[in-house]
Amino acid sequence: MREILFRGQTHRKGEKVNMANKPLPSRWVYGGIFHTPNDFSIIYGYDPIEKYSVYSETVGQYTGLTDRNGVKIFEGDIIRHYRAPHFYETGEVRFDGETCSFVRTGGKNGGICRISGDGMYEVIGNIYDDPELLGGDSK
Repeated sequence: MREILFRGQTHRKGEKVNMANKPLPSRWVYGGIFHTPNDFSIIYGYDPIEKYSVYSETVGQYTGLTDRNGVKIFEGDIIRHYRAPHFYETGEVRFDGETCSFVRTGGKNGGICRISGDGMYEVIGNIYDDPELLGGDSK
């Protein structure tokens, strides 16, 4: 049985600064979810038990899979899909309602590719903190 887990972002990359006025990285929290139709949702952490207000658009579900380094793969992650020793494609993890499965979108060939637990993936970032990894503009 797959672990049901969500993550969300409590503040955006660079939204807060430290005492030296340098941008802080985003803060991600993990747990259960109370999703609202507005800008914010609530993630309930389990250990310790806490609740966090997160941006609704950053909420992503755990796919039940880990990458080749043991990192959990979530919706919104940017993964490198190794197809051969020196060939890979990069894309975003999304849920595909037609196939009821998690897929990698994008890549050199475009389209979608169903992801599986074959150990051929590596999480290299996410679409909120690292959009430039998909060729988009960084925030």
